[in-house]
Amino acid sequence: MLINKTASQIVNFKNNDFYYNSAREGMYDLISNMVKTDMIHTIFIPSYIGWSPKEGSGIFDPMNKIKDLTIEYYKMKKGLEIDSKHLTDLIRNLGSDKFAVLLVNYFGFKDSNYEELVTMIKGFHGWIIEDNAHGFFTYLYSNTNRSDATFFSLHKMFPFRSGGMLKIRNKKLLDFSYTGIDMNQTETNPWNYDIYEIAAARRRNYLLLDEIIKNRKRDLPFEPLKNELSEGAVPQTYPIILKKGNRNRIYEQMNDAGFGVVSLYHTLIEPLQKEVFKESLLISNHILNLPVHQDVDASHYEDMILLLTKLCNEINA
Repeated sequence: MLINKTASQIVNFKNNDFYYNSAREGMYDLISNMVKTDMIHTIFIPSYIGWSPKEGSGIFDPMNKIKDLTIEYYKMKKGLEIDSKHLTDLIRNLGSDKFAVLLVNYFGFKDSNYEELVTMIKGFHGWIIEDNAHGFFTYLYSNTNRSDATFFSLHKMFPFRSGGMLKIRNKKLLDFSYTGIDMNQTETNPWNYDIYEIAAARRRNYLLLDEIIKNRKRDLPFEPLKNELSEGAVPQTYPIILKKGNRNRIYEQMNDAGFGVVSLYHTLIEPLQKEVFKESLLISNHILNLPVHQDVDASHYEDMILLLTKLCNEINA
């Protein structure tokens, strides 16, 4: 028949999702296979990558273990937007099409120039890998997903103790023998949850917090990292930049008071501790992330902002 009555091609639009104990394991599996098969020699990654004594670096560590892979860093601008000119120049100067670019959707936000960036990268015949460790829901609700592969940190989005997922979107990457298992074979499965309701709760909490903060903007010793919550973005946290106060002590006292704030990423990896990446360093030294997850009781937001303001004004050393 020219047109069948119903769909019958079982491979069309089939998900190719692999489960790992962590997102970094999935990243290593994918990129190491691409290097071994001579698909890439170089990977460009953003200059905002964190490190901690307890966990190391989820982005840098797996790639640093891969033999014969060259890592290049591209600059980030205010608001953690990509410096597209710097990235373009790096790719052009490479003089090879055997490269991949890692795009990190920090805190669930895609770069405002996403379409232009991926068009540029594809114009140089590069591979696009997206880090959606913070962007599981953003990926699902975005109108534009043009990556060849992406990975997720499930335990950052769901009430799981661990778990990561690698999604292969480009069929040319399906010939590898991945060490991850089929998502249907694990109990740590996000599809057991109401994805729509979780996404709606996260956006709702973000907007409630955003309204409180912007209504008091003139009096606050901090400011939002992002100006707005764009359509399709489902945030992981509400990132702010402290304008005064000792961030580390403020972090400790906020948590002691029962407000679960985090700081992503308070310390950058050693290769980024350079003046050329001063914008990233500035953000890392002053960032604090406020909770907007699906379990938040938003009635405590007013008290959280009042305490945060007080601590910023009082703790200077």
